[in-house]
Amino acid sequence: MARAHPWRWAALPLVPAQAYRLKRSMARFPDADGSTGSVGSGARRMKVVALGDSVTAGYAVPHHRTSVAGRLATLLADRFDATVHWKVHAVSGATAGRAMVLVSDETLSDADLVFVSVGVNDLKNLHTVARFRQELGALLDAVLAAAPQAQVCLLGIPPLEHFPAFPRPLADVLGWRGRAFDAVGVAAVDARERAFRIAAGEPLSEEMFGPDGFHPSEALHAAFAEAVMAGYLP
Repeated sequence: MARAHPWRWAALPLVPAQAYRLKRSMARFPDADGSTGSVGSGARRMKVVALGDSVTAGYAVPHHRTSVAGRLATLLADRFDATVHWKVHAVSGATAGRAMVLVSDETLSDADLVFVSVGVNDLKNLHTVARFRQELGALLDAVLAAAPQAQVCLLGIPPLEHFPAFPRPLADVLGWRGRAFDAVGVAAVDARERAFRIAAGEPLSEEMFGPDGFHPSEALHAAFAEAVMAGYLP
């Protein structure tokens, strides 16, 4: 992890203005099409659910066939010779608390694998670590209860200081907060059966980002899916 130079911390008063300008100027893109779909033709039936924020919503990705949801369905179909249905329950901008409304027995009761992405909106919305700990724990408990046969994978907080969209010192501040929030996710997963976590990875090369320099590209969605499958133990 690269360390910030002292002069960057001296520039901290610039951070609010940088954040405001970035929010105003960042290009907007739609979420992916195809929030439900199926792949494979095997006799075994499986279901994967992607739940949470803009990552799981497939922001700036054309179709969920190439988001983490569709990629996971394809990998599951190949591994288990199965027909796999994917379902996306996500809202761009969702925090851990707001994502609670996405949890439903109807969606999750027959899931085999649930992929959860939250946290970045919590930290950029200036939620405290304590609030995130409470709301993430409640979210994971709700998902695990609603999906009694599923493995639940939490996406770790990415190294935000590597994101092309963020100028410094804003990138340094977000990276520091991201590490604190990620530690909360590690502890939350360690405390719960049927839950595991994947790291978002670092450093992240430019091809791993979408056109806004903030959201994951199709290549990073594919990398997420591969990492999930490496830890998935049904």
